[in-house]
Amino acid sequence: MNAATLRGLLLGAALLPAAAFGTGFAPELEDEPGLELRGSGTASYMVWEVYDAALYAPASAGRAALRGGSQPMTLVLEYHRDVGVDGIRKAAWKALDEQHDEAAREELRPKIESLHEAMRDVGDGDRYRLDWRPDSRQLRLSLNGTTVFESEDAALARAYFGIWLGEPPLSGALREALLARLD
Repeated sequence: MNAATLRGLLLGAALLPAAAFGTGFAPELEDEPGLELRGSGTASYMVWEVYDAALYAPASAGRAALRGGSQPMTLVLEYHRDVGVDGIRKAAWKALDEQHDEAAREELRPKIESLHEAMRDVGDGDRYRLDWRPDSRQLRLSLNGTTVFESEDAALARAYFGIWLGEPPLSGALREALLARLD
């Protein structure tokens, strides 16, 4: 698979409703009572499903509160294809470059790079989980249930969740699918 194809896969060039693939995400997180499935979608490129994504947040959370990082939330990405960490990083930086001016990017860069250094290549069935708990200022990235990164940086949490939820998002269709059950 060439770099352009991989980039398209990661960017979710075409998105299909998650229900079409039966993503199997639970209505609530077992380990986090009060966080409910707020939306899900499937990032696809041509005929390939790349990953299913699900966003969990309190039922009372609104879009603005989630984008601002004032509510607890969890984003789960379950992959259906082999995707190298370099491709994940490139897709993340593409969104971040479009969302933040140069000064803000340079301030975020060491924090983002620290998170990216914790990431690994993924394959079919692998799950990344990104958790933000504003009350404890805890950002956690897990791969298949094992914590690979932690931070207490609220700006990093807003920026990284912003890849999917911010303006402009990695994919507008995926953002709308993730926020489907929010006001």
